[in-house]
Amino acid sequence: MGNDEDERLPPDGLNGTSPSCFWARGSQQALRSLGGVALDRGDGFLPRIALDQVPQSCREVLRSAVECALTPDQSVEDPVTGERYTGWWGLAPTWLGGALNEQGRRYVTACMVQRLNYYGASVPIRLEGPHSAIVRNLTEGSEYPIEESTVFGDLFSSTTPLDGLLPAFEVYVCWEDLLPQSCGLLGLPLLLEKRICDDVPLCGLVTLGPCALSCAQNGDYWMCQSGLLSSWWTETVRVRLETATCQ
Repeated sequence: MGNDEDERLPPDGLNGTSPSCFWARGSQQALRSLGGVALDRGDGFLPRIALDQVPQSCREVLRSAVECALTPDQSVEDPVTGERYTGWWGLAPTWLGGALNEQGRRYVTACMVQRLNYYGASVPIRLEGPHSAIVRNLTEGSEYPIEESTVFGDLFSSTTPLDGLLPAFEVYVCWEDLLPQSCGLLGLPLLLEKRICDDVPLCGLVTLGPCALSCAQNGDYWMCQSGLLSSWWTETVRVRLETATCQ
C-alpha cells in the first residue's frame, strides 16, 4: 500500500475495496476465522484457515484487514498467492501474534467498512477516532476538510449464518452534521450509495441518520448506540474527505 500512497502517511490513506468482495460469503468466513487466531502463525504466513474460499480477485479484502490492523513495519505473506500484505493504520497490531480482542475487532471492522468504495475506485481518505493510531493531530493541515461519516460494528463476532440470504453482520453508519452542506445535494447519495455501500438492498449497512441523533460526544469523536437500549460503542472510526471528492 505504501507505494500507492505517494507522500501520504497514516492516518491518511486510500479506500477502494469492492463491496461485493467484502460482503462475499467466502471473504466473511475467512475474516471470522482469522479473527480468532494470530495473523502470523510463526513463519511469516497467514494461516490457511478458510483462505481458499476467497478468490484471487477478492484478495483485496485480506489486504485491507492487514492494512487496517497492523503498522507499516509489520507484514505477513498470503500462503495462497505469495503476496505480502503490509500494515498501515495500526489499529490492532497485536493481531500479528494473537487473536483479536474486542477493541481490535471493532476498530478493524470500522476501518474496513470506511474503505469500501461502490466503484472500486481509490479515493484519498483520512481516518480519525479515539485510538492512539488515528487520533486527530491538531497541527495537521486541512487537506481533508470534509467530515463525512462515522462507522461502528464488529464483523468478527457475528453469528449470522453465511447462507447468502442475509448480510453477514450489521454495521452502523451515521453521517456527520455538515456533510449535506459540504457536498451539496450529492452529500447523502455519495455516502449511502457511491462510497461505502453497494447497489444491493442487503448490503449490511444500517443507516442511523445524522450522528448527533444516535451518538454523543466522546472528546472530538462520537460514541454511538445501535438502538435506544443498546450499550455505547466508543470504538468508532470517522472518515474525512478532500474537497475534490465532492466535485
